[in-house]
Amino acid sequence: MTTPKRRKIETTEGSRCLQRDPPYHQHQRLSPRRCPSPKQQLPPPVGAHRQKPSLRRGLPRQRKPRGLKRVLLPARLWSQGQRRYLTQRRWLLQNERPSLTYVRSGSGSDPGLKSGPQQFSTFRPNKSNSRRHAGGILELRLKDSERFLVLGSYGIRVISGEVTVAGAVFRHSEDIRWVHAPHCHGIPVVRCSDETTLELHPHPQAASLRKLERISPLFRSLWHEPEQANPSKKGAKDTFRIICTSDDAPKRALIQDLRSLPAWNKKLAGLTKTKPDQVLSVMLCGPKSSGKSTFGRILGNRLLTTPAARLNPRPIAVLDLDPGQPEYTPAGTIALVQVREANLGPSFTNVAAGEQAVSLVRCHAIASVSPASDPDLYLECALDLYQHYQKTCAGLPLLINTPGWILGTGLDLLMALRKSFNPTEVIYMSEDGPKESVDGLKDEYKGVFTELPSQQSEFTSRTAAHLRSMQALAYFHMKRSASRQVTFDPVPLSSLPPLVVSYTGKNRGILAIISYEYQPPADLLAETINGSMLCLVETEDIQAFRRLRGSEGSEAMDVDDGRAPNLDGLVSRTPENIPFIPNSDAHTLDPLYSQTLGLVLLRGIDTKSGTLQLLTPIPLERIAAAKEKGRHLVLVHGKLDSPGWAYTEDLYHQSFGSGADPKDDTVEVMDEDTDSDDSDQEPENPRLAGDVSGTPWIEVLNDHEKRPVGSRVWRVRRDLGRAGAGAD
Repeated sequence: MTTPKRRKIETTEGSRCLQRDPPYHQHQRLSPRRCPSPKQQLPPPVGAHRQKPSLRRGLPRQRKPRGLKRVLLPARLWSQGQRRYLTQRRWLLQNERPSLTYVRSGSGSDPGLKSGPQQFSTFRPNKSNSRRHAGGILELRLKDSERFLVLGSYGIRVISGEVTVAGAVFRHSEDIRWVHAPHCHGIPVVRCSDETTLELHPHPQAASLRKLERISPLFRSLWHEPEQANPSKKGAKDTFRIICTSDDAPKRALIQDLRSLPAWNKKLAGLTKTKPDQVLSVMLCGPKSSGKSTFGRILGNRLLTTPAARLNPRPIAVLDLDPGQPEYTPAGTIALVQVREANLGPSFTNVAAGEQAVSLVRCHAIASVSPASDPDLYLECALDLYQHYQKTCAGLPLLINTPGWILGTGLDLLMALRKSFNPTEVIYMSEDGPKESVDGLKDEYKGVFTELPSQQSEFTSRTAAHLRSMQALAYFHMKRSASRQVTFDPVPLSSLPPLVVSYTGKNRGILAIISYEYQPPADLLAETINGSMLCLVETEDIQAFRRLRGSEGSEAMDVDDGRAPNLDGLVSRTPENIPFIPNSDAHTLDPLYSQTLGLVLLRGIDTKSGTLQLLTPIPLERIAAAKEKGRHLVLVHGKLDSPGWAYTEDLYHQSFGSGADPKDDTVEVMDEDTDSDDSDQEPENPRLAGDVSGTPWIEVLNDHEKRPVGSRVWRVRRDLGRAGAGAD
């Protein structure tokens, strides 16, 4: 009897791992396949070959840590244990399923394991389950519980069966639901429960939306890469691509599918089964980037597509109280809107939603992306919007989205809103507190309070500042046709004829300019507002100015004695003869008697003719209707984001058509907490942009021209004290 050979190995007591592995979050490819059932067994160890596997293949040589004990095992046990460990480790990596799947297309895999392409879809089109029709229409036949991702812009029509997209459930209908799915947001999953036949249609808005990349790098590399090998193919008209694996995704793209957590699904099922005599009102609270907007979007889509809603269609009311990331209005405003169709696109496409899908009931300007600039004004505007909901939208389900300011004054605002609205449900989108915020919202609340797990994004290609810029750019480039269809105009704003508004005389277009929070000196007001975004506010009554006191004091606002109101005492003039209302005490218009029509971009001031050159997507009929009613229009200047995207449109537009590689300006951001818009920079080759001397907004600087000493990025030296050349 021969003694089995022995081999020395090093291991720790109680440790099954024979190799130091990187943590799972460092693996860039994680499979979204489901975990096996309890009956499913691990795959058997591979025993077809007798080669001794090497644990250190492809890994750097490591030093032996201290505290290790030497254990002698037979070679037979060593080989079996090693193979079993490698097999189990490979199985765990293939079946690990996080709440969100992030895959950087084209990235390297684990050096110790060879993994295949990442699977995103259980459905793969082929000749037996797909058919191409004229006009780029793709007909698909799905089996039970199949799912797939679609990147791009498309329309979906269900021929038979049932399809779920972003919480919305669609059945057989002749209507086409339009979807925008860029990879800077979670891509909606198209799934079915039974055998389903559907059609994917090219989006008519896709061409104009993609052309916005000509004037801003923020809109580049958001969609699928079209095939340019044979433009004559039918697929050349496609505005979408089915993502089956990571190989189908664009290069360097962060792919994440839009999912609803199990706890979310349970709560959504309960919210959609409310009693007929009970009006649902849900208030969403929680920290920043916790999934409030995502949950509200899925909930709204479910409410609009329930079986009862299909029999008796009715809209839902959305009270959007987040001025930093609004869904249907530009940043710096809060609004009450009626939504009639499912929300199947990001916020920068919702600003161009047609009136048949979304109608604006009332809007107020905070003139800032945060309620911290004026909490009192924010609270008054929110309460006024809720009063209009009770007057005009009573009986409709109400969804209330709040900002992510949950500490200090922000918590006080949330508690005041909760007491005033008294919603039937309060949902806090975090299970990690802070305890102070949770206890404050629960205090004296008799409704249903639920804490749900957050769904935070670890990676993103666009920051919050980027998304606001994209929304503002899409808002100002929105164009309505005679048939009320909305598209995007990719021409730089400097090439568009402005709206000329007179600011002199009795019949001037605007009454005055008001500055919120900070009042610049009169001689600097023109330079302060020139080239900035302003809020166009309509005053419904003279009482809107009651907080603003001019040189005449209360007599200027005396409207109870039967005399005509005198606003001339409130208005002063700048050296350029521009009318403005002094506001050194940081007062505001009364939201009870005023509303915001939209935003305008002050393109220029013509002092000779006494006119303002404005750019705005607000319909002229809406402005004319306000003037016909005898109401005053006021421009409000606040702390809105600087429209840097508008200053560089000409430069990028000329650079795009001059042969420069547009990929040089592709935005790539990996930090969600980045507040600055550092990725929106000049091209690497500004000389290719041509002559931009006619553009008043920008000046191209080469190298360190006109840059002060010390303006470069400071880098920390980490070799201080290290002996080098010349050291003693």
